[in-house]
Amino acid sequence: MSTQQRFDRFGERAWGYDPAQVDDFLGRLAAVMRTTTTPPAPGAHADPVAGPGTVADPADVTDPVTTEDSAASADTAGASDADRGPESAEAAQRRRRLGSRQVRERVFDRVKGGYDPGAVDAHLDAVEDELFAREKAAFVAEHGTRRWEEHLELLAGLLLGRLNRPHGERFRRPSSHRTLGYAAADVDVLCDRLMDALRGEPEVDPRLVRTAVFRPAQGQRSYEEQQVDAFLDRAVEFVLALRP
Repeated sequence: MSTQQRFDRFGERAWGYDPAQVDDFLGRLAAVMRTTTTPPAPGAHADPVAGPGTVADPADVTDPVTTEDSAASADTAGASDADRGPESAEAAQRRRRLGSRQVRERVFDRVKGGYDPGAVDAHLDAVEDELFAREKAAFVAEHGTRRWEEHLELLAGLLLGRLNRPHGERFRRPSSHRTLGYAAADVDVLCDRLMDALRGEPEVDPRLVRTAVFRPAQGQRSYEEQQVDAFLDRAVEFVLALRP
C-alpha cells in the first residue's frame, strides 16, 4: 500500500505533516525493515555495558533529529527506488544509520493539507517498536544477556536519579526568561506518573510518555524543552527495553 493510501490528508486549511518528508523517511525506513538484521541503534558506544545509543545523562542530549537530518530528504523526496538507480555508498550508509532512536526523534514540518499527524505517529511508533526489538536481539546476540541487564541497570539509575529530584528542580530553565519552555508543573505530573508506573506495573505502556503534552510557560515556571524531550526519549527507550 502506498503512503498516500495509508495516511489521510487534512483539508487545505488544516496543518499536517509534510507529505514529501514523511514519504521520503518511510521509504528509507522500508529499506531498513527489508533487511534481515538490524545493527544496534545509531550512536551506540563501543562499550557493551552502555547498550545501544545510551548517553551519560539521558537529559543531556539536545540534538534531536529534525527535518534537516539528511540531504537525502531534499534530493530524494518523491523519487521511487527505481528512479534513484543503484544505491550509492553514501545512501547505503544513511540507511544503515536509521534505527529506533532516529524514528523516535524524527520531526516533520507542518504544511496545510498535510498528513494526519496522529496516523503517522501511530505508524512510526509501531515501526520503532519493531526496530528496537531487533536492536535488542542483536545486542544480546553479540554481548550476552548479562550485558543487556547491566545496560538496563545503568539507564534505570540515570532515569531514577532525575525522577527522584524535587518538583520544580528536575530540569533546567530556558536560557532566557522570555524563552518558552514546558510548564514545569505538567512535566512534574508526568514524571510522577512515570515513577509510579515503573514501580507498580509489570509492563509500562510507552504511550504514557509518547502522548505527553505540556502547556507552554516561561521563566521559573518552565523547563527547557530540549532537555525534557531528550529525557523522555530515553524514558521510552527504557520502557521498550523492559519488554521481554
